[in-house]
Amino acid sequence: MRGQCQVLRPNGRSFGGGRRTRDWLASRTGWLLTLVWLFAASEWATGANSPGAAGAIAARDAFGREVVLNAPGYVTVVLSSTEKTQQATRRAAGTLDHFQTTPDFRLIVLVDLHGSVAAWMPGYVSHRMQADLRREAARMQMLSAKDTNHPGWHPFVCAIPDFNGRTVRSLGWRADRGRLRATVYDRRGLELVKWNNLEPKEYSVIELVVAHALRREG
Repeated sequence: MRGQCQVLRPNGRSFGGGRRTRDWLASRTGWLLTLVWLFAASEWATGANSPGAAGAIAARDAFGREVVLNAPGYVTVVLSSTEKTQQATRRAAGTLDHFQTTPDFRLIVLVDLHGSVAAWMPGYVSHRMQADLRREAARMQMLSAKDTNHPGWHPFVCAIPDFNGRTVRSLGWRADRGRLRATVYDRRGLELVKWNNLEPKEYSVIELVVAHALRREG
């Protein structure tokens, strides 16, 4: 099972069209690709990809099973979620939906509950999360049924409740529950890039980072 987690299976301005629109699109695409290249170049230059350089970051999922967030063998995206950012988390996750039928891709949602009222009700919260995960697993199973490239593939659905902030600290995230945070790990379990404030305009960047990692290491 993937990382030992349960397998449940820019604004609104208008453009005049024509050359101006094409130039804008080309400029935007070039900027995104340059950003991805810089992420990769930084990783290679620092020698961060040395085998065994990453330590395992483990936590318990909503079902009480141990999950290695940066498990080797997978390109993994970890997104934070709080009562303030849950809609943003859903939108960011939706941007990555088309990767979900890739067997070596994982999306993990880390629910930051530290300092909230929910932290005093771990049993109830975990039960609610389990129900949500089962519904998401059913949706993912529909994607699996349509995927003819990976027969036998099973959906990967995983959410981790963090009641004391320990996992958030392990990821090196800032203790800011009002902002969407994200980390991408490569197949060696090494951090590729981290956001402490992932904004909507950057969703396409995280998508490109994942696509690049899957191609480069595939």
